[in-house]
Amino acid sequence: MTRTPSRRYCPAVLSFPITAEVRADAIRANICAIRRRLPSGMPICAAVKASAYGHGIEHVLPVLAGVGVERIAVANLPEALQARELGWNKPILCLGSVLAAESERERIERARAVLASGLNCTVTTQEEARLLSAEAIRSGHPAHVEVKVDTGMGRTGVRVGEAQELIASVAALPGIILEGVYTHFATADESDPAFTRTQIERFTALQNALRRKEVPVQTYHSANSAAVFRHPEAHLDMVRPGLAVYGYWGGPEGERPDDLVPAMRVVGRLMVVRRLPANHAVGYGCTFRTTRESLIGVVPLGYADGYRRSLSNQAVMTLEAVRGQPRRTVPVVGRISMDQTTVDLTDAGDVRAGDRIVIIDDDPAAPNSVEALAGKLGTIPYEITCLLGQRVRRVLI
Repeated sequence: MTRTPSRRYCPAVLSFPITAEVRADAIRANICAIRRRLPSGMPICAAVKASAYGHGIEHVLPVLAGVGVERIAVANLPEALQARELGWNKPILCLGSVLAAESERERIERARAVLASGLNCTVTTQEEARLLSAEAIRSGHPAHVEVKVDTGMGRTGVRVGEAQELIASVAALPGIILEGVYTHFATADESDPAFTRTQIERFTALQNALRRKEVPVQTYHSANSAAVFRHPEAHLDMVRPGLAVYGYWGGPEGERPDDLVPAMRVVGRLMVVRRLPANHAVGYGCTFRTTRESLIGVVPLGYADGYRRSLSNQAVMTLEAVRGQPRRTVPVVGRISMDQTTVDLTDAGDVRAGDRIVIIDDDPAAPNSVEALAGKLGTIPYEITCLLGQRVRRVLI
């Protein structure tokens, strides 16, 4: 008998097994925390690259617009165009080399997309600026340009010793509006402030030189999240926070601002709960064996969802309060696989398949917070949120 699949289905049953709950009130609180550190009226350029650091740009942009954030920064041209499609009509700074392409034709097409969308395009060479100038004259639309200066990071940007000449020549090109000059700090989140201060001194000297020459730069900016809180001398005309917008801290331990509120928690449900006898292996490689009769639960996420395999036998999760029981912390046991993670429920009391479990907690003091997981992995909070996969549904709360 041939089985004919039905075209009818019930959307209610097609729920995602894992959900990242993104809190709008937390993002608003974090913007307020940032503004408290700034002079009144100083604009914020919020970094929303990598889909708002993994939180879902479609959810984050309306919150930023509602709280009055003046600008956003993205990594590349597709991210900028996506933000425009999502309705962001304020300035957008493209941080990457937008005009890098294989052919001259593609470079021109990229320049035209920049102009048509009214983007602030980072340039670091005279050639990029001339191309934008030529297309601005052709189209009748001005090119909004920002020059990135390398004050010591050693990644991208015109070197600080060559920056004055380039910036002055860019400002003189027809059709160009020099929206900004900016730099990026290499060590603002580290305990020793010496190198950040050196970068600030280099950038300040360039700023003073350009002002003496009356080069028409509208905005100077340099402060990332850590510098917003740790280096007020770097605030200049605008700040450019990223991680702090989402409520996480990458700076020295003990300096976490009390008013930063984590914006995301990741939750799921136990899909299997089963008993195993003593001395039974759990997971690939048999890296965990039960020492007693044990209750083992299976959570439907794994490294394909961004839950790192290195957390095997290291991390914990939190069972939600249910059936009169409080929240309970349970250890991750065995190796994390592509789609599944196992937890030891033996000491957790009454636990059933379908019970909610918190994978990443929005309490910064929790042992499974973004920052705690980053510490276990020897990495940074950015990596924990940015690696969350597409199978994890983002929901704005």
